[in-house]
Formats: sequence, structure tokens, C-alpha cells
Amino acid sequence: MSHIRVVRSFVAGPALAELINQEYDLGGVAACKLFSKMLRTQDNDHYKVTVGDRKYVVRVYQLGDHLRRQESDYEYELDWLNFLKEEGLPVSYPMPRRDGRFLGSLNAPEGQRYYALFSFAPGAPMEMDNEEQLFTLGAQMAKIHLVSNRYQAPYERQKMDLDFLVDRPIARIKRAWDNNREFADDLDLLITSAEEARQEILDIINNPEHTPDGWGPIGGDFHSTNTFFTDDMSPTFFNFDLCGPGWRAYDIAAFLQNTDLINTSENLTEAFFAGYYSERPLSNNEHAAISPLLTIRRIWLTGTFTRNDVPVGYSFIAPA
Repeated sequence: MSHIRVVRSFVAGPALAELINQEYDLGGVAACKLFSKMLRTQDNDHYKVTVGDRKYVVRVYQLGDHLRRQESDYEYELDWLNFLKEEGLPVSYPMPRRDGRFLGSLNAPEGQRYYALFSFAPGAPMEMDNEEQLFTLGAQMAKIHLVSNRYQAPYERQKMDLDFLVDRPIARIKRAWDNNREFADDLDLLITSAEEARQEILDIINNPEHTPDGWGPIGGDFHSTNTFFTDDMSPTFFNFDLCGPGWRAYDIAAFLQNTDLINTSENLTEAFFAGYYSERPLSNNEHAAISPLLTIRRIWLTGTFTRNDVPVGYSFIAPA
């Protein structure tokens, strides 16, 4: 056999460092090490880059086929982050290459993969039992939404609409589960839940009330693990790979789903919402949309992790 298809590869750290030294002027020689990858191999690969005592992170994006990504999707993310940085929002931002661009590409065994170098987020992951941090996160999320009303995207990016969040994930799940009787009941429940949540969102969209800035650029995946706080309570947000045009209420639902905050503590949940409301009160429609969007977020996650090209695999080698 002269050629065999590869679905997942990892770039060697020294080889990536060599590429970074060629493409970036960082004022010194860069070294590069892959962050730990034990699970979630369907995610992007992140490497810690050091130049003397300075630190950066380089992300090598996974092959774009699964989420139907093209070059403009990556360009949108990097351009939006630069916009947020210029507006004074605390985000990890891309570093410019020697050619002035922010996005690079490399030829991996599975195909073309894009990469970008980012500023390093100082501090430690936010503490989910810290009301002050939750208030701050809520307030900063709202500020990102408000500031982004002025963002004029020069690049196309997939919209996080019902096709992206519901229809395509359900189609993917059906392809994987349809012929497996073991999953028949689960599949029926998922489809029913998806249809009901989808209709709820359509009813909200089509009712007489309207939220002028209810749709716009969003982070798409706010999480306690991609929000770092320093000792003086200054946050930095990073990992905006799932950003794009979407409902602002979806950002809230995704954060609640990611952290299970709503099932943890009423006081902690209120601290987050108090922070958000301090900058941008939710409309009645947005508040009503959070519940069906929580269901939709679960559907989307299930569909995203349902893959037949299996960098995820289907079973552990040994039983737990």
C-alpha cells in the first residue's frame, strides 16, 4: 500500500518551534512543548511556547472537516479577538507573523491544518465557589456582548443558528445510532427533546417582542477552565475556537451547562447573573430562551462528540 489515510496526528514540538522561529519575530529563539493530551483528542492541539522568560501558546487547529470549517472561519476568530483586545477586553489575543497575518497553515498527514500563536493567560483557573469571580465573569461576558455590537466582521464565520446547533448534530447522531437497537430509546428521547427545544426557540424568535442586540458575536464556550484569574482578581478569557455569530442567551446557557452552575448553588448562580445584569440586562425573550438553549447545548455536545472517523474511539481498552 503506497498511501494510508491518517485521521489524527500530533505535530512534534521541536518541529513546530522551528516553524514558529521562521514565521514570527519574537525577539529570541522559541521552544515548544505539547500540553498534556490524555483524552479529548478530537480537540485542537495546544503547545506552550517559551522565549526566554516570556510565554505564549500556539494552537494547531484540528482538521476542519468535522465542523465544516474553512480559512475564513479561523480568520474571523483571530480578527474578533484583536477587536476585543483593542476595546480593552481581557482576552488572549493572536500574535502577528512576520508577514503581518495572524493565521498560518501546515501540511499534516491528515491534510491542511491551521495554526495561530496567542498571548499567554496569566493566573489560575477560576474558582467556581468564588462569588466575586463569578460576578466578574458575568460582567465581562456582558461587556464582550455589548462591545461586539460594533464589530464589523471582514470574514465569513459559520452562524450558530438552529441548523448548526440542532439539525446537523441530530443528523450526525442518527447516522451513528440508527442501526443500533441499544440506542433506540435514547435516540427517540434526543430527537423529541431537540424538536421541542427547537420549536420553543422559534416561538420566541417569532413573538412580538424583539431584542435588538440579542444576536451578534459570542464566545460560544465560556468555561471555568478557559477563564484565568490573577491574585488581584483580574480575568483573562481564552480559547474562543467556538466563537461566531449567535444568540447572546446561548453564551449564558453554554456557561451554565459547562459548569453545572445552575445545579450547584443558588447564591453562586445569582452572583453570575448579577454580574451580567450589571452591564447588560437580559430581555424577557432572552431569559425565556435560556432553558431551551440548555437542552440545545446538550444536543450539540452529543452530536459534536459523535464521530465515525474516531479520533475519539468507541471504547476503553479495559473496563473501568
